[in-house]
Amino acid sequence: MNVKPDKKGGICIKQHVIPLIVTAATAFLLTGCSLGGGIETYLKPPKLSEQHEQIYNALINTEGSKISLKYPKSGSYLSAFVVADIDDEPTEEAIVFYDKSNFTGNDHSTLRVNFLDQKEGRWESMYDFAADGNEIERVFISKLGTSDMKNVIIGTGSQGEKSAFLFNEQKPELQSLGDYAAMDITDINNDSMNELLMINRTPDGNTAQLKWLDPNGELAFCPVLTLSPNTTDVLQMIYGKLSENTTAVYLDSYITTNTIITEILRPEVKDDEISLVSVTADNADSSPVNGTVRSSSLLSRDIDGDGIVEIPVNSVFKGYEDKPDTEQISMTNWYILENNMFIRKYSGYYSITDGYAFMIPEKWENKVTVRTANDDIIFCKYDEKVENQTQLLRICVTSSAEAERIINEKEYADYVKISSNGDTVYLVCQPVYSGPLALSASEIQFNFKIIN
Repeated sequence: MNVKPDKKGGICIKQHVIPLIVTAATAFLLTGCSLGGGIETYLKPPKLSEQHEQIYNALINTEGSKISLKYPKSGSYLSAFVVADIDDEPTEEAIVFYDKSNFTGNDHSTLRVNFLDQKEGRWESMYDFAADGNEIERVFISKLGTSDMKNVIIGTGSQGEKSAFLFNEQKPELQSLGDYAAMDITDINNDSMNELLMINRTPDGNTAQLKWLDPNGELAFCPVLTLSPNTTDVLQMIYGKLSENTTAVYLDSYITTNTIITEILRPEVKDDEISLVSVTADNADSSPVNGTVRSSSLLSRDIDGDGIVEIPVNSVFKGYEDKPDTEQISMTNWYILENNMFIRKYSGYYSITDGYAFMIPEKWENKVTVRTANDDIIFCKYDEKVENQTQLLRICVTSSAEAERIINEKEYADYVKISSNGDTVYLVCQPVYSGPLALSASEIQFNFKIIN
């Protein structure tokens, strides 16, 4: 394995044992890029089930055979066929997404959404709508607000621009919900009623808004919240606790091609009216937080499973402060928002490529640095003279077959397996050292974290 410094958050370990296609796919997902064509361009469609075959035949009997199925690009519904109860009747309905090649001048788009119902055991097309764009981005089926109606929310897209539409039994048409950069169904204020959270991209930056239905089935919404003026596309939207009773939205958004910031939104209810407000830390712009500006490969996440989202921001390990960027090894600092302040919860070495982090124990704070040698990441007691640095811990990432060979070879007898993730195995070795910085086996296990 070859090892080199990676300014995007730790060390990039290039291994022949990890298939290139996995690495490429991971990089693709983290960049927030989208496919130029639909997913059906890249994947062979699965063989239709008997039910889907019946639905498909009912569709072409009505709309003709010159159609091609369209597959949603993300979300819970990834099939061109969605079969669900969307009107609370005993039978299920079907939704089909497709492209119509022989559309007429009366149709403004080739992208179509068809709703079918069952009549005496046979599928029949009930509604067929043209939709903006040429791709199906995402689909939700949910009740919204105080209305008992089930709703189908469809996101469509074309060349990076996305639009959202709503369909329900009260208004059998595609109702426009406007353009969006990201959207999700959420019970943001924990009142057992769902809202549609929409982040919209404008020339002046992003905005956020909640939408829902009132008891009469009419669309309602809260005031628009203006977000940072520098943001463009939304890379990620996740949820985490701000307090025991408050859930927040964490938005990782681009400010340049490879740089993101995190914005935090929380619900506020006054006089039974819900709205969104931005949460700003008093020390957000101070070093080393620096407004959470960082590489787009450093995503916010709940790394320890406590329900609180950590925001990663890089600094450098001791001894690398004056080194050229290409020679620096990054220390990743994980911050949480607490009492309107960003508090550093963890610091450590984080390998995005290999999917793990090793957090610096308290007794190592400001006393340890990191080096690389061959296949290993080496934690050392810091000394200005590299030759005087004492090794404390080595970490090796390899395949399961290679790990077995390493463990069984006498030369590597001190390596032990600490964790695994699929075919990737993580080995650690403790050189002979009995000073105050020595770690127990339980301390090593506690500070090692798999981060997918």
